[in-house]
Amino acid sequence: MKAPTVRHAVRVTRGIVYGHAMVQANAVPRSRPLLLDRYEPAVEPVSGMHRPLLVMAFGGAFHRGDRQADEFGEGKHTNTPVSAYCKEFASRGWVACSIDYRLVQEDPDPGATPVIGSPSQVPMSRVSRVREMLDLPPISAETVCATIEAATDDMAAAVRFVREQAGAWAIDPAAIVVGGFSAGARIALGAAYGERVGVAGVVSISGYLANDDLDRCVQGRPDEPPALLIYGEDDLDYIVRQTPNMTRRFAAAGRGSETWKVPGANHFYPGSSEAVDDDGRRASVEKAIAAFLSVIARLRA
Repeated sequence: MKAPTVRHAVRVTRGIVYGHAMVQANAVPRSRPLLLDRYEPAVEPVSGMHRPLLVMAFGGAFHRGDRQADEFGEGKHTNTPVSAYCKEFASRGWVACSIDYRLVQEDPDPGATPVIGSPSQVPMSRVSRVREMLDLPPISAETVCATIEAATDDMAAAVRFVREQAGAWAIDPAAIVVGGFSAGARIALGAAYGERVGVAGVVSISGYLANDDLDRCVQGRPDEPPALLIYGEDDLDYIVRQTPNMTRRFAAAGRGSETWKVPGANHFYPGSSEAVDDDGRRASVEKAIAAFLSVIARLRA
């Protein structure tokens, strides 16, 4: 019989500053703090313990959501917020951080480390829909692209920050995994493969990379981490269309990546949803993520 998962109470430290970044780039530029909330088991780590760490980013089409609340829905479907995933995996023994990052309305500085080959590679259908919902006028792909670049820089900065806290936080700097939902998954993929920030794995919940960006960023190099790709059967059209291409590219790179599809789900599905992998195995989204993280933790132990 499989041993039951050990569960811990969770301690949350909110509003940790992990960096500063520029906004209002096309007006009067200013710097603003970037914040994260840390979720960790409410037990003191034993001397010499080095715990794995998960950095997660919220979804919201680069227009809405925050590190504490990104629960959205469409019809009867609703996603699990990133903060709840962080709490769940902290209860399983990980340290988990839900991060803030810059959004379109802030007019962020895109930085000097591009991960997107061309604005033409940025799907606009979901962005346009969210802008309608927020009563905002149409926006250019170039503006969205600049925000994705800025947000990806923020994810990379978060990884560098938590790595610097390895001793103080009793974490393993070689066992840092990045992930997120939707827009958050996109910047996790971009930081891991485009900026090569150096992580042990990526958890992509309905994330996206275009073919041109895959060609440039995923080349089978030894420093490329495995990815867990999760998506809904009836997800956004470009995610449904592109995830099989991402799966093939990650498989060809030989990095132990996995793809799980949630039958009947659109872009919004809870962690309790049953998913099926390419080998026909079934598990909830949450358990598929937990199993992926467990493999990484064992490999790094």
